[in-house]
Amino acid sequence: MTTIETDINISDLEKSNKRGHELLRYAYDVLQYDGIKLLHTAIDAGVSHVNHIMASSMLGYKPATLRNWHSQSNGPIQTRMINGKPFWAVKDIRHLLGE
Repeated sequence: MTTIETDINISDLEKSNKRGHELLRYAYDVLQYDGIKLLHTAIDAGVSHVNHIMASSMLGYKPATLRNWHSQSNGPIQTRMINGKPFWAVKDIRHLLGE
């Protein structure tokens, strides 16, 4: 396992008593994490796939851009359909950002 240097506040995340996708949503909505901080939170929470809102925040694009990538199948990373909805793999986002 690789250690990630980040400035996320682990104690704030632990205080929330949330895990997985709920923790990621908490970091996004309440702590207003975005970009690399949100990506590192997803990794820490063990989240494997994220929706277009979270992925766009991590990548620094508008959600519409990721929806276009999905519908046209022409983006740098591809989606995976889960319960009929497109999701992006955290490992692909991490690779794209060079993390």
